[in-house]
Amino acid sequence: MGVSVAASPPTHCFTITPEEPAAEAARLIAASRLGAVPVQDRTGRVVGLVSERDIVRVVATRAQGLRGLAVEEVMSRDAATIRPETTAGDALALMQQRDLRHLPLCGADGRLIGVVGLGDLMRG
Repeated sequence: MGVSVAASPPTHCFTITPEEPAAEAARLIAASRLGAVPVQDRTGRVVGLVSERDIVRVVATRAQGLRGLAVEEVMSRDAATIRPETTAGDALALMQQRDLRHLPLCGADGRLIGVVGLGDLMRG
């Protein structure tokens, strides 16, 4: 697949900061009907991703669920990111290697453009 991910418009996304309550991330995910929310620091740099799987893992293993937890305590910290020139094939390979369903799409300046989901790539 030689087509760049920019050919398949990324899903518009909401973002959240590491300090916000994890329950707010869960509300954003549910309200937006997306499977993940990028986590940005105060400079706008993507520092992680909180996904449905992250939320479910905490709820299933912690008696208090998300109560009292910040996003930084439930997010995946080493979020893989891609650039607009990344090919769809390379994005799919990265998703498969790391067992991911969502990849933050960042520009050359490191700023978030959107989120590319597995469904976006399969449609594109």
